Amino acid sequence: MADDKMSYTFNLRKGVKFHNGAALTCADVKYSVERAVSDGIPMVQQRAENLAEITCTDDYTAVYHMVEPDTTFVYVIGDSTGLGFSSILTSTNSAQGTSPVGTGPFTFVSYVPGSELVLDVNNDYWNPSALPDFDRLHVRIITEDASMVAALRAGEVALIHPTSAATTAGLRGDDSLTIDDIPTRTFWIHASKVGKTRDDNLVKALWLCMDRQAIADVVYMGEAVPWSTAHPLVEYALKPEELPNYTRDVAAGKKLIADNGLEGTQLDFVYPTRAPYEDIFFEVLQASWAECGIEVQLSPVEQAVWIPKLINADYDLSSTDQGWYSNPYRYVLPRTGWQAMPDEILPELIPALAALAAATPEERPEAFRAVQMLEAENAYPYSGTVYTNTGHIYRNDLLSNADHSWYLTGDKRVLYLSLTPAD
Repeated sequence: MADDKMSYTFNLRKGVKFHNGAALTCADVKYSVERAVSDGIPMVQQRAENLAEITCTDDYTAVYHMVEPDTTFVYVIGDSTGLGFSSILTSTNSAQGTSPVGTGPFTFVSYVPGSELVLDVNNDYWNPSALPDFDRLHVRIITEDASMVAALRAGEVALIHPTSAATTAGLRGDDSLTIDDIPTRTFWIHASKVGKTRDDNLVKALWLCMDRQAIADVVYMGEAVPWSTAHPLVEYALKPEELPNYTRDVAAGKKLIADNGLEGTQLDFVYPTRAPYEDIFFEVLQASWAECGIEVQLSPVEQAVWIPKLINADYDLSSTDQGWYSNPYRYVLPRTGWQAMPDEILPELIPALAALAAATPEERPEAFRAVQMLEAENAYPYSGTVYTNTGHIYRNDLLSNADHSWYLTGDKRVLYLSLTPAD
C-alpha cells in the first residue's frame, strides 16, 4: 500500500501459466478486474466503487489506484462476497462460462448442472509441493440433507456440508465421523428509523428483550451462539455481553416501555419467504418481544416484494442474513436507505466510521470497538441475533483431513488441497 493510501501494488509471480498454456501477466489481472466491474453482479460493482483504475507498470506489476485513500481495499479484494476480484482469468479463453481456464492447482474437466463437477489435479501448477495425494476430484451436487447423509453412509461421498442444524446435531456422537464446526451465518434485525421504530427507547427495548439464547437453543438446536455486530472470529470485537442493550434484560426492557409510554405498541416485521428463513426463528423473536409488551405482527412476503421495502426503509422491522466479511468495517456499516441516513439519526457515527476506514491494522481494533459501542448505545442501525455453525462432516475411513476454514473465505481451493485420503 502506498504511503498516501491511494494505491496498492501487486508483484505477480513469474512463470505461472494458465491451464491453456498462456502465461499469466498483468494484462490478465487488468482484464479480469475490468470484466468483473463492467459485467459482474451489483455486489461486485459496489465493492469497486473506490477503484479508479488498474495500470501495468510492466508484465508482472499491477497497480490498483483508489478514488479516495483506503486502508481496507485489500480486504475487499479477498472478500467472499466480491470474488470477481480474486478470480484471475485469461483473455485468451473465450468460454469462461462453460470451460473455465485459471492458473490454479485444479483444472476443469466437466460440469453437469445439479449433478456433478469434476476436476483434475494440475500437475503443471507452479507449486507442486502444494498438490494433494489424489488425481481427480468429484464434487457431487446434493441439495437435500437426507440424500447427503445417505450418500455419506453409503461411502459414495467422503465429506458433506448439511444445510440444517438438525442434521449436524443428529450425526454427533458417531465415532466413524469427524465433525468440525465453524460460525458462518447470522441474521441481522433491522429497525427502520423513519416510523414507529424511530424512537430509540423502543428499539433499545426490542434489543434488550430479544432472546438470543432461545434462538440458539430452540431454532438451531444448540448449533449456534448468541452474537451481535461482528463475526465471532474477529477476536478484538466486543462480544454481546460487553455491549449495552445486547444482554437480555426483560425488566429493563419493560421499564423503557413503561417510562416512555410505549405500552401497546404494535410493529410489523417484514421478511422474505425464502431459505434460510424459517418461521420458528421469527416466532421465537415474536414471543420474546411479547414478554416486554411489544406486539409484533409477522409479515412474510415474496422476495420481489421485500427487497424494495428493505432498501426504502418501508417497514418497522426486517431481517437480512449475513455471512463472513474479510473487512470488519462491513459489520458496522449502515446501509444507505435501509434504516435512515446516519447523518439524520446518529451524526457522530460518520466520523467514527471514517476513522475506522482509515485505520491502520494496529489502530483498527480500537476504532472498531468504538463504532460498536456507539451503535449499541444508540440502537442503530441493526442488531445481530446468533451466529449459526456449519457442520463440516467427513468419514474417518475415507479422509484423515479436510480444512473447513474455506467456508468463511469462499475459497474452495483451500478445502480441495486439504483433502487427505485416509491410510
